[in-house]
Amino acid sequence: MQINKPVQQWQLLFEGDWTTSVAFLGDSRRLAAGNKSGQIFVWDLPESAETDNQEKSETSEPPNFAPVRRLDGHTNGITHLCAAPDGKTLISASLDHTLRIWDVDAPASGSETVVIDQQDRERRARTKPTEEKEAILNAPGASVETVAAKHILNGHDGWIFSLGVSADGKRLISGDDTGLSIVWDLATQKEISRWSGYPHTWVRSAALSPDGKTAFTCDFGGKRDNFDVPAAQARLWNCEDGSLKLDLLKVWTPSVKDESRTDTYTYLTVWIKLLGRGLVCAAFSPDGKFLAVGQGGEGHGKILFVDVESGQILQTVTGHSQGACDVTFSADGKYVLSSGRDTTVRIWQFADGKEVAALTKPLGAKYKDWMHGLAISPDQQTVAAADIAGAVHLWRLQS
Repeated sequence: MQINKPVQQWQLLFEGDWTTSVAFLGDSRRLAAGNKSGQIFVWDLPESAETDNQEKSETSEPPNFAPVRRLDGHTNGITHLCAAPDGKTLISASLDHTLRIWDVDAPASGSETVVIDQQDRERRARTKPTEEKEAILNAPGASVETVAAKHILNGHDGWIFSLGVSADGKRLISGDDTGLSIVWDLATQKEISRWSGYPHTWVRSAALSPDGKTAFTCDFGGKRDNFDVPAAQARLWNCEDGSLKLDLLKVWTPSVKDESRTDTYTYLTVWIKLLGRGLVCAAFSPDGKFLAVGQGGEGHGKILFVDVESGQILQTVTGHSQGACDVTFSADGKYVLSSGRDTTVRIWQFADGKEVAALTKPLGAKYKDWMHGLAISPDQQTVAAADIAGAVHLWRLQS
């Protein structure tokens, strides 16, 4: 991945609800995004931005394009999207308790007209004469093809918060609000293994190693008192049989002992210090030797670099003024990208934790809200982040 004066290239409007997740597909010119209403749209990005040859200012807004497809079927919010390496398979996790597998190149099942820029229309029409205002507000929506899911995976009885796919595209992991994690065979849609965490916890983040043999999960419990708090969990698992490989908190705090009130209090202290509101995002390095995990919540978001074999924290990087939301490695493993509640995407050198770039929105942009879901294109040239206020922002890493 090469970084040289990154510039925001596009802003895709996706109004209506919190935009939660993004994923690139295929040749880096196709992007999918999902929101809390259960909608998933697919955009075909142009070869270059319309403004490439125009003078830019830091207050100018990047061009917007309409989606071309909608993936229909979910009945509740989308929490995560993952793309398989074949370039056409998309996996979605939802609060409707299902995972769905989509072929984004499948024949359309229908078509419809959608309006996902109503707030933008109202903003642009506000100062216009009546006739021009009506033309803006009543302009036709975008015509999109609709596509049904290829497969539906049922195995969860709770909201599915977490989703990960192995780099070889053979396995999935999903986690829900009952503490259940399931590893799936993507080709057969069958379960490989499953395990449960402590009661009253939910799986905030899950990731699979590139070969699909090791899983990371972090469970979070809503109770915060010293007497009845579920033990914090940040663990590595064997995907073949669901057995525990390593309890990371016990590596990080070797003085903690099992099954005691002191243990409960110490775990709570560790949880607040190390995990905040949970390690809400995680990613394995391309070689599977390291993890990057992000601390969520309203405090300063920390990104931890972890050695998978030993469980030791190699480095803690700070820079987000609020909690992290998503994290990913570059394909060469040299960089870690993180998005956060502080409206930025930050790029860190993995070797020394140095921040090399902070991707932000133009000063004149309509939305200033959390950057939630995060993705980098297969060609490593474009970064996309979902803004919970209703947009997807894309930056070109070399201006």
